[in-house]
Amino acid sequence: MAQHITLFRETPLSLSLGGELSPINVAYQTYGVLNADKSNAVLICHALTGDAEPYYDTATEKGWWQDFIGKGLAFDTEKHFFICSNVLGGCKGTTGPASINPKTNKPYGSQFPIITVQDIVNVQKALIDYLEIPTLHAVIGGSFGGMQATQWGISYPDKVRNIINLCSSLTLSAEAIGFNHVMRQAIINDPYFNNGDYYDGIAPDNGLKIARMLGMLTYRTDMQLAKAFGRETKQQGQIWGDHFQVESYLSYQGTKFLGRFDANTYLRLLRALDLYDPALGYENEEAALKRIKANYVFITVTSDQLFKQVDVYKSKQKLEQAGVNLDFHEFHSDFGHDAFLVDYDFFEPMIRKGLEK
Repeated sequence: MAQHITLFRETPLSLSLGGELSPINVAYQTYGVLNADKSNAVLICHALTGDAEPYYDTATEKGWWQDFIGKGLAFDTEKHFFICSNVLGGCKGTTGPASINPKTNKPYGSQFPIITVQDIVNVQKALIDYLEIPTLHAVIGGSFGGMQATQWGISYPDKVRNIINLCSSLTLSAEAIGFNHVMRQAIINDPYFNNGDYYDGIAPDNGLKIARMLGMLTYRTDMQLAKAFGRETKQQGQIWGDHFQVESYLSYQGTKFLGRFDANTYLRLLRALDLYDPALGYENEEAALKRIKANYVFITVTSDQLFKQVDVYKSKQKLEQAGVNLDFHEFHSDFGHDAFLVDYDFFEPMIRKGLEK
């Protein structure tokens, strides 16, 4: 089970786009043992809909990186001390829109502010300070987590020795922002959304379900969907509903999502993904990237339909021009963007190499 700590009790967190938050509850989990000089700590940053528990020590539940963490695995718990926290704005234990606003004693809902990746990283830094870890051996993340890992190198260049970015570019493309816009519109146009203040009534489940279905299409590839479903139909399909097997799969994923996620959190984190700009707070992007002192391992998938190769190559070039010590890898996977969660054999040697620096 995740652990919980309350931070920013005395001094509120100042947000990048204005406003403050106080206090902030943080859910986090640790794996492995912190060594005597505290030099083996690794921060894991989760993707958009992840949480603080990438691994469950039970036979009945599996974490989102279950097969990557453990003795002798990519995240070797006999070598490193791993920390993972639910992000600011989340809905799995860290303060977010569904949390109680101390000023009103009601859920924040529509009053929860717009947050950025920079804000998320600042809360993670406060957690690391609470754990009394002076420097992180590495920060690693995939997708939205990869942006967080990059921002650690910018915001706290003396506090991290290695960055491992999986399947993420420096900024989100116009097409990807467009996908996020459609997902947001599905939620806010649900008749039960109520401007985000739905906690005393009916949740906008239909909107969130549709948003998740669209999101799933950006995470996988046409090749993987063709292999898994092709044009197979259901024996008792509905002509305007789940007629094809791929439709049934998407409906299942959308419904399953409702049991573990909050619509307001989805809106806030999608927008934080859109807004990510390494240059925020600095003269320009190059000035921000020049702050990175860590070794930077950049691993991408050529079939990624969310962070496409044209944007990845631009990011690679910008990092190199800024003088970042870059180790770049790319490979093909039928799983596309989601490969970093499932293609262990591809990612394991490169993750291990990054952690051994």
